[in-house]
Amino acid sequence: MGNTKIFSAASLLLAGLTVQIASADRVGAEMMVSFDDAQVSSDFTMLDSPVAGKKGEPVVAAPSHLSSSGIAAVSGGTLVIDPDSGMLLLTDSEGKAKAKLLIGADAAQLVVDRKDQNAYVANRSGDSIAVVSYARGLRLLRTIKTRAEPYGLALTPDRKTLLVTTVADKELSAYDVATGNEKWSIDIGPEARSVAIAPSGKEAMVTFLNTSAVARVGLSGSTPSLRFASLDRSIPAPSSSSGFFGSPFQQNAMPQGNAGFFAGSMGTSTGGAPSADEGRRFSRAAFAVTYVGNDMAIVPHQESIPQLATSGGENTGVYGGGSRFERPIQHRLAFLSTKEGEFEKLAKAEIRLHQPRAMSYDAARDLLYVAGYGSDSIIALADASKPSIHLSFATALSNAADPCGPTSLTVADDGSVVAFCSLSRKLASVSQSKDAQVHLATSEALTTSRLSLAARRGRALFRMGDNSQISTSGVMACESCHPEGRQDGLSWRISGMALQTPLLAGKTVGTHPFKWDGGDKDLQTSLLHTVTRLGGSGINESQAKDIATFLTETKQVRTPTIASKEAVQRGQQLFTSKEVGCSSCHSGAMRTNGKTYELAEDLGKVDTPALVGLAASAPYYHDGSAATLRTLLLENGTIHGMGKLSHLNEQGVSDLIAYLETL
Repeated sequence: MGNTKIFSAASLLLAGLTVQIASADRVGAEMMVSFDDAQVSSDFTMLDSPVAGKKGEPVVAAPSHLSSSGIAAVSGGTLVIDPDSGMLLLTDSEGKAKAKLLIGADAAQLVVDRKDQNAYVANRSGDSIAVVSYARGLRLLRTIKTRAEPYGLALTPDRKTLLVTTVADKELSAYDVATGNEKWSIDIGPEARSVAIAPSGKEAMVTFLNTSAVARVGLSGSTPSLRFASLDRSIPAPSSSSGFFGSPFQQNAMPQGNAGFFAGSMGTSTGGAPSADEGRRFSRAAFAVTYVGNDMAIVPHQESIPQLATSGGENTGVYGGGSRFERPIQHRLAFLSTKEGEFEKLAKAEIRLHQPRAMSYDAARDLLYVAGYGSDSIIALADASKPSIHLSFATALSNAADPCGPTSLTVADDGSVVAFCSLSRKLASVSQSKDAQVHLATSEALTTSRLSLAARRGRALFRMGDNSQISTSGVMACESCHPEGRQDGLSWRISGMALQTPLLAGKTVGTHPFKWDGGDKDLQTSLLHTVTRLGGSGINESQAKDIATFLTETKQVRTPTIASKEAVQRGQQLFTSKEVGCSSCHSGAMRTNGKTYELAEDLGKVDTPALVGLAASAPYYHDGSAATLRTLLLENGTIHGMGKLSHLNEQGVSDLIAYLETL
């Protein structure tokens, strides 16, 4: 990529050193440090002893089709999917589109079989995989029907089996590539995202949006085995050959005691009293995973401390409430050993990137690239599979006037790394010359956004990290707690109370007032108050309007496939009946009457939440004290008196859950 007719290129002199990402907001943030350790000391710092192999050990070459991304290198260019427009694009080596094919809005990830010159693309809204030939342009060959909302893809080493994660149906499924037939499917858990397969083909790993674990799926036998590895160093993960508690992440049967690990923070502190989650770290927003070297997998993610230690005082202007000024959001790489007998071995590194969402590994050079969605930046780590892992370079991918929002990376055949900028819909190519100069080249926009101009501005603000307008020292972004406009499954200490992160996607129109106490009359007011709570210097009304516009243009989350229509019908009858009384408060299209009630001891009044997207918004209640819908209906959380539920038998509870999950 270097044709100046197509690209605007910039050369950054690095000499192997760190480059600060400069913008007016970042400069302001660095001059107004409010956290003791708010500024990460370097772009990459190992926090534990590496779990990597020996120095000098040869690296097993791994084909790129073992894990999916939104972009893949192909001979002479790249293949990229733009979820915004739903367009699949084939580009040349200069970043110019040679062919386009509409897959569907919100299309997720793709994986490429370079030998057959076929691509497999997840049509997230169409519940299918598009099989596309890119040998001569782009040609749809056929589709593979999947379970609801496919997202992550990976091909086995022999390229005969395709693994697919589904968000709404919470499954990991395997499909025969030749026939498209489903070979097996297992319950994998809520908010599954990427999947990668080990070079040996014996194991796959799945990441999640709002849980503190990765799933490790054994592929050696005729049927898959399933166990989980914790990304939180202080919490052991359960192990099972067929899931845990009968079915992995089965919310209707999950014991309350494990909900903090798998569903979120169950802290219920009242009046500033410390909860069991004080100071506890939760790994969240794991969008990518890849196997590196011979015996290791790497997972970029963020680490949240929703209830910071207060030491007798509280900083009410900062989410987490801590008085030690510790950053409530930190960004990490998790290194997991895949050696036999080292299942629980975990190491972490701190990185300066904000919201590390994209990653690509160059096995030939043993280089790992990681990009920050919220900071528009990228780091390259040399000796990635070795104990000598270290920073090679770090650089910005764009400037404040033209935000990037990198969501996927690939290593091109010439050794450069190419990022897809989801905000500008451009390609950004980064390469390093022999004299240690790093070169950045950017293409023209490849597609047209389906969002309005205001919504595009709002989306850029929503995910922007390192911005002191949004939060104290820029350590948090709206996206930090609401990845993809969803929720992190945590309850944050705010003004002495534990308040659960609400789901936003598709839930901001017709659901006023806002905040758990119903104190904000409209969405713009709520956004302005949220920034104040985050400790930011403040956004103006125009910026708040842009973010509100973005949120109103987001789609509602998908509901899972209905297992029993009869159970749903019975549940709906219970929901609307006078005997149960749910619909007396949860009425209308969004299932809310917009009123507040005196139900909680720690909150004067509680707003009636909209029930849309209920299957994807656990835990429940304002304090997250109900880990599952079953817990809620059995009134085992902190809130009581919501409807007449005590007379329901087991069948009635199950039927009501079946209906609630369809909302």
